[in-house]
This record gives sequence, structure tokens and C-alpha cells, in this order.
Amino acid sequence: MASKIVVIGDVNGQLQSLFTKLSGLQKKQNFNFALVVGNLFADDDETVSELLSNKITIPLPTYFTVGSRALPETVIERLSKDEDICENLHFLGKRATTKTSEGVKIVTLGGQLDDAILGVSKEPYLPFHTVGDAKSLRGANSADILITTSWPALIREGSQKALPDSFTEPPSHEHVSELCATLRPRYHFSTSEFFYEREPFFHAPSPDAPEIRPLTRFISVATYGNQTKQKAVYAFNLPSSPDLTAPLPVGTTASPLAPQSGLKKRKSLDPEPYSRFSSNDHSGRNRGKRHRTEYKPPPGPGECFFCLSNPNLATHLISAIGDDAYLTTAKGPLTTSTANSSLGINYPAHALIIPLTHSPTIAMVTEEDGTKEKTFAEMTRFKEALQDMIAKQSGNKLGAVTYEISKSNGVHTHWQFLPMPENLIRQGLVEAAFRVEAENLSYPTFETRDPGIGADEGDFFRVWIWTPPSEDAEANTKCLTLSFDYTLRFSLQFGRVVLAKLLGLEKRIQWRDCSQTEEEEKKDVEAFKAAFKEFDFTQ
Repeated sequence: MASKIVVIGDVNGQLQSLFTKLSGLQKKQNFNFALVVGNLFADDDETVSELLSNKITIPLPTYFTVGSRALPETVIERLSKDEDICENLHFLGKRATTKTSEGVKIVTLGGQLDDAILGVSKEPYLPFHTVGDAKSLRGANSADILITTSWPALIREGSQKALPDSFTEPPSHEHVSELCATLRPRYHFSTSEFFYEREPFFHAPSPDAPEIRPLTRFISVATYGNQTKQKAVYAFNLPSSPDLTAPLPVGTTASPLAPQSGLKKRKSLDPEPYSRFSSNDHSGRNRGKRHRTEYKPPPGPGECFFCLSNPNLATHLISAIGDDAYLTTAKGPLTTSTANSSLGINYPAHALIIPLTHSPTIAMVTEEDGTKEKTFAEMTRFKEALQDMIAKQSGNKLGAVTYEISKSNGVHTHWQFLPMPENLIRQGLVEAAFRVEAENLSYPTFETRDPGIGADEGDFFRVWIWTPPSEDAEANTKCLTLSFDYTLRFSLQFGRVVLAKLLGLEKRIQWRDCSQTEEEEKKDVEAFKAAFKEFDFTQ
């Protein structure tokens, strides 16, 4: 069953007025409980005395926390003795996790930030908290409702909801963003002088539930009794558990938050819509104009164009299917069938190695889906088979580049493979091209290392540069890895752009500009299959 909840902003001591209003609402709505998400009290005055002596009727269970001002001494005295304040009034705690009788899990971080204090705060009733307090609450792992006095940093990123006229955004903090991103609450409430309800936003899936993208609604409630008639009382129904099969609400965006420290305003690149068997496309339309990106939730397996379960899958591009991964030629390939024809390669040789599991990263493949280790091993085997094929057919005149973008909020991870003239590799020009392009875009610096399956790595771009054998040396692979976090809007075109510039194929950067007819695609696929047959371990 759903819990019917009413939420109130800063009350600031208007106790009689509030509970009189709630009495009227309760007769009509029959709420399960009320939440005061800001300051319930003001001064330690006669109204507080009347409350403590049960002279003010509280019509329904009401929960409150510490806001931006200290609790009255008489209230603190009651709380410190572990006594009830009065009937139907319950203190949630400043830094606490509470489960109501309805089973609703509420996490609270009350008070304003005091960054002069290290660790967790020792005072349970004073209106301040520390970063350590927020970190300690991450252990709650989840929440139905998160209440914080401060706004989370970046909460308005990606939103089209404007603030009311004449109001400015209240202070916001990174540690609150991190807490929300970690707990992924169904509702996150805060307070301000005005009412603000952001569009719902979805979080990246967890390794335990890769198909589920939890949804959060952030709502800041106005001060009770404000003169500008801003909404100070908010009512909603909270189902006992979220409907994970329901479509996302209209206007839902990607999460503007991230569960890592060091949040800052994101570097902005062009929007990167999801596309088929290719790097994602930038159409270039509206470039130079100021506009907001409309975020859309990524497709599930039934709509994902990398999943074999999609009925619209272009199956004629598939070249081999293994136990945990499969091989396909690229749609709109960067290289053409004539690019390396002088070396005996009469097909584009731009291929994709794709896990059978619908997962944004290899590290997030679950045990039920065949294990991440087996997936990585088979993808590596495909890569090595392609390298051997290219080297043999070209008389070791071609090496190869394989690259991957591993992002926890991605759609379906994959590797892209392209042949590369061995002289460009041996002269260090391929490595230099990736490093220079990253520097030009102000990306982090590449490191010479291979993160393997990527466990505990965060987001990264990886490129393997493979040098074929020669008379003087054996074949070798160099792996470069560029790690990044949510603060960087990493271009999904990056790998293709680097290689297009290096090969003088700038006109083929956009895969849509390289489209072929189905007959042309089938001709290239048949040539590719014939060349790969000797190296195909799936037969």
C-alpha cells in the first residue's frame, strides 16, 4: 500500500497555526504522517511551553529534524532525557536513519555545513553538520526520503525549471550531492524561501541491478506562512515500493549528481545521442546557439541496438557469436573497402566486439549473466583474432587500434577495432594523436596502463595500440587509459575523431555520412567473414 504524506517547509515557531491547518487537512485527506523538513521551532517561548504540556493538539504523527536554527533548550532537555516531546511529535535526529511504522526509510542531514570541524559532529541538536556526518550516512545505502537543510550542488544542471522571479538559488554543497547520489532516494526534500520542484532524474544502474535506473524527485518547500504565497505544504503518495516497470515520467533527465568528490560545473560538449554500431553522432545543428540538452533515458535490451533480443537488430552485420560476446562489422565504417586494398584487405575491417550482456561497463556484468571475467576474456580473444587476421593478410604491414569508452551511465559497452598502418604505430604517431587530442580538449592525461575488467576504476577511455611482428621484434601491445569522472562530459566521438584525423578521413567522422546500402553492407560482411573464417574460434 502507499503512504500518504504531507511535507511542510520552515515553520519557525508558528506551531498553533500549523497544527490547526493540519487538523483541517487530516480530516479530508487522512495522511499517514507529516514531515517538517525545515525549522519547526523558533524561540523558546510560551508556544513551546504549550506544546510540551500537550495544550496544542497534533492531529497526526509528525516528524521533524534540525534545520538552520537551534532547537529550544526546553525541547533539547526533553530529548536528552530520551522522553517524548509530546503526543504525535517525533524527532528524526540531525544525522540519522529512521524507519516509520509504515516502513518508510527516512535519512536526515540537518543543519548547515561547518567545515571547520573534522570528522562527525558531537552535538546532536545544534544546527550544523560536517562533511563527515554526510559520509557516515552513506552507510544507509538507500532511502525512500532524504531530508537535507542544504541543497545539493549541481541540482539545477540539465533542468529547464526556472526559479520563481526575484528569488535566487540558496547555497548548495557537494557533500549533499554525493549523499543523494549514493542513497538514490525516491524523494529528496530541502527548504528555501520559495517552492522549487525539479524534473525527476534517474541514476546510473548498480552492478546488482543493471537494468534498473532509480528515480529521484528533488523538492524544496517554501517557508510556512510566507507573504509571497509560495507553496509551503506539499502532499504526495509514496508506494510501498517503486514500480520498476513503469515508464519514466515525461521530462525526466539524467542525474546531475555524482557519487564522487570534487564536483564542479561540467565541461560542455555537443549532445551525444545513442546510435547503432558506431560512435555517437553530433549532427552539428544549432551549433553556436544557446540551448538546453533534452536528456532522454537510454534504451533497455528490447530497444538497444547492441542487444540480440532487439527485434530490429541489423543481424546481417553480425560475423561471429561466442558464449559471452559477439563480433560485428560497423555501420558507417570509418575505413572503406578500398582503404587497404593494396595490402590485400578488400573490406572496411572496422569491427565491433560487443558483450552479449546489456551492461554499461564490463565491470558491471553480473554473475547471472556469465561473469565479467569470462566476458572480458572472450572479448580479448576476439581482439587478438582480428589482430592476427589483419597482420597475416597484410604481410604485417597493418597493426590495429582497439578502443573502449567505459561509463557507468552508458548504455551497452563495446570495443571498436580498426586496422592501422604499422609505420604510423612504430613512429609513435598513433599514441601522439590520442594524447594531443586529449590535451586539446582539456581532458585528463593518458596513463600507460591497462585497467583490465575495470573493477573499482570509475569511468575511463582505453585504447590498445597493437604493433604487428617484424623481422626484428615480436608483436606487442601498448594500452593507454584516460580516467575521468562525472564532471567531464566525455565525447563518445573521441576515438573516431582521433583516428579520422590521423588517417586523413575527416569527412568520415560522422558515421551517418558514411552510410551504405544493405547490399553494400552485405558484400563487405561476406568478404570480412571469409577473411575471418580461419581465425574464428566460435565455429
